[in-house]
Amino acid sequence: MSQFKIATDSAGLNQALFEVTHGLYVLTAVRGGRNNGQCLDAAMQITNAPPRITIGVGKKSLTHEMIVETGKFVLNALDREDLNASEIVRRFGFQSGRDVDKFEDFPYETGENGIPILPGAKAFYECTVLREFTVDLGTHTLFVASVDRAGTKEDGDPLTYNEYRKSMRKRR
Repeated sequence: MSQFKIATDSAGLNQALFEVTHGLYVLTAVRGGRNNGQCLDAAMQITNAPPRITIGVGKKSLTHEMIVETGKFVLNALDREDLNASEIVRRFGFQSGRDVDKFEDFPYETGENGIPILPGAKAFYECTVLREFTVDLGTHTLFVASVDRAGTKEDGDPLTYNEYRKSMRKRR
């Protein structure tokens, strides 16, 4: 065990959790004609028949409120080859939808449920929350949702959170 850096404190455990690999997404929602979105890395497919995914969303976010109220969201998988990926992460991940309109001057398409789809995404998933499977985790909510409609592109590859973090370290 000598080759491992052992962590038991909160900061060390959080740092170790950065080694868990997962994608980097923009979660979008709409309520009352207002669009919002946020970066998300807590997402995974949980069943394929029927197709379902789960997402973990912080309760303080506007996107969370929108999903709770409407029961709908779109999960946009960022494309590793998108040269604007870091700008998209800054727009949707480093500011609050309560303070700014994240979609102002930002191109998007509207899905069948009226929720924004990012045209530069590698894939998107239009989803409906299955409220009976929603779990309150204290600071976050774990939403289980059916995938009602999806779109994928042949070119590109999904961007992982780990790749994004490494690219940001190289830029410093």
